[in-house]
Amino acid sequence: MKGIDVIYKKQILTLTRFWGDNRLCLFAKNPSQIHIPKMEFVGGYPNEWCIFIDNLTDDEKAEITDLNGRNISLQEIGI
Repeated sequence: MKGIDVIYKKQILTLTRFWGDNRLCLFAKNPSQIHIPKMEFVGGYPNEWCIFIDNLTDDEKAEITDLNGRNISLQEIGI
């Protein structure tokens, strides 16, 4: 899965494109993250969970940062 590691809700997730329809999403990296609000099961494997960016409010999107805590411009993401 191509993507970049980001921080959201104090968790490291992978910002990538969903394989089903190419929408931007935050993919869970471990099973403990499936309880993050708006995380949903998306695959046939038990570990395929993500949060679709278009389901987040503007304030929630603003919480997504790089690993150094800097804000990320989702419009400029080249994934």
